[in-house]
Amino acid sequence: MNNIDEKRKHVLKYFSDLEFDAEQHKYNHKERQLCSVSSAIKKSVEPFDADRIAGFVAKKRGVSKQDILQEWEDKKNEACDKGDRIHQFGENFKTYNLKPTDGYEQAVVNFWDSIPEYIEPFLHELKMFSNELGIAGTADLILYNNKTEKFIIVDYKTNIDLFKNYRGKKMLEPFNEFLDSPFNKYQVQLSYYQYLFEQCGFEVEDKRIIWLKPDGTFETFKTENLTNLILKKHELEKS
Repeated sequence: MNNIDEKRKHVLKYFSDLEFDAEQHKYNHKERQLCSVSSAIKKSVEPFDADRIAGFVAKKRGVSKQDILQEWEDKKNEACDKGDRIHQFGENFKTYNLKPTDGYEQAVVNFWDSIPEYIEPFLHELKMFSNELGIAGTADLILYNNKTEKFIIVDYKTNIDLFKNYRGKKMLEPFNEFLDSPFNKYQVQLSYYQYLFEQCGFEVEDKRIIWLKPDGTFETFKTENLTNLILKKHELEKS
């Protein structure tokens, strides 16, 4: 199957039975609700005790705990809104000749300008699932390498700090060799996407985080293939 259009049709058909409720962020396949990749990753780290920690922060800053919790909620919503806007820009700016309105969107343009001609967009916002794992997720961008006839999974990130970690805390088994940081959670995320995508019979040669900066620049980070640990995680959950 050499033609890229035929490959695209094959992938879309493979995942065509997946239903997604955007409002509730729920994936369903033939009336079975699947666990999202983001929810699966949350099970791989210790829960954040927001109420307890907000109490400490509030006391230190001389404000109420509710003020701190509201501040965190506002920041989370602001980050989600920013992420959604930038993802939409990345998906549509070439099709509609959109112009960047801030540094993050300019960073998306600069990223696309850096891509060699032999690498082309394959699919945006691809929703995928695995019945075996009971998992579903959405990849920001899949690229196709015409030289190798293999695929690259790309995910945009706008974190202030990709490597933030609290006192050396590690992720939970089987990812317990990795620090609990955004970057390592994203490594797991992209490995889930690799596993889901390769069910179609195609090979992923690379997975990259594109860290977009407010000044219009970006950094690219290759990520490890952790699919073996993902399978181990699901075996542990069965036992």
